[in-house]
Amino acid sequence: MRFLMKTFGLLLVAGLILAAAALAWGHFNILRIHPDLPELAQITQPDRSLELPVRITYINTASQRMPRSAVLDPDLDPHPDASYAMSHPSFVVEWQDGRIFLIDLGMDAGAAIDFGLPMEMVVGAEPIEPHDATSIALAEHRKRVAGIGFTHMHVDHTSGLEKLCADLIPRQPDSEPIPVFQHHNQLAQVNHTTRGAKAAVHAADCTEIRSLGFETGLLSVPGFPGLYAIPAAGHTPGSTLYVVQLRTYPGGSEGFHDDVQTWVITGDIVNHYQGIEDGIRKPPLYSLLVVPENDEQLGRVRDFLKRLSHEPGVELLVNHDRNQLEATGIEKY
Repeated sequence: MRFLMKTFGLLLVAGLILAAAALAWGHFNILRIHPDLPELAQITQPDRSLELPVRITYINTASQRMPRSAVLDPDLDPHPDASYAMSHPSFVVEWQDGRIFLIDLGMDAGAAIDFGLPMEMVVGAEPIEPHDATSIALAEHRKRVAGIGFTHMHVDHTSGLEKLCADLIPRQPDSEPIPVFQHHNQLAQVNHTTRGAKAAVHAADCTEIRSLGFETGLLSVPGFPGLYAIPAAGHTPGSTLYVVQLRTYPGGSEGFHDDVQTWVITGDIVNHYQGIEDGIRKPPLYSLLVVPENDEQLGRVRDFLKRLSHEPGVELLVNHDRNQLEATGIEKY
């Protein structure tokens, strides 16, 4: 018995040392990554000659009510008792020819339950409510998916890919794999919070990885005019903002095609819109112990997003803020 207790103690100590080492490396690595952000004019002055996308909608794969103190520093939050529900969306961008580009895929029901349980235990969240997985919501239109991008490599954003690939079987023998576009930081930089999701994405059997290269700023997504990626880091080494410059049709679908609405998908730079509007950081213990973050870079990106949000024709979409998504008026798929 004494031998077993001693062995257990040694294993526990070894586990704690490995966990501390992984956390320390995560902090060291994220602090080294601070990509430059583009000028606002690059985003607010779209090229109207392009065949821009014509529709953006979202699929909320799960919801979970929880205290705002789980996502905003309670010492800085002016409304700590206000309601908050965390959403887990996939954004569906469509072009006139029917092509679909998915930004994040959320979770299926099983993954959502696994993700929600720790939130109940640690931050006092209510039980998570799984909704339709992205593939289920798309139904037969899943065959129109021609490209995928992820705001970052965390399982609540990526695990819906497995269901999508499974539902696309059987595929035609000559079917092309769906390209997954990733900036170099998302491709090459990993830590203990992103390694599993990255491995699953790269192992998916209906996709292939396409690199967006090493450049920073506003990056065009090849083959998808009006869609841009911005390497942002801060939350994870590969955190990416997505910009969708959407063609709108004043007077109906036969009207003069001259209006453009710009949508900016923020990923987990913040988990509540007030983090941008009032410059409120996430809870310090979250950034220290749960996901090692670069708060200085997050501050720069929050300020960038706030300035963008005040530009005419620009709207932000904060992935995990269900109330904010609904307030924008963006339609559900």
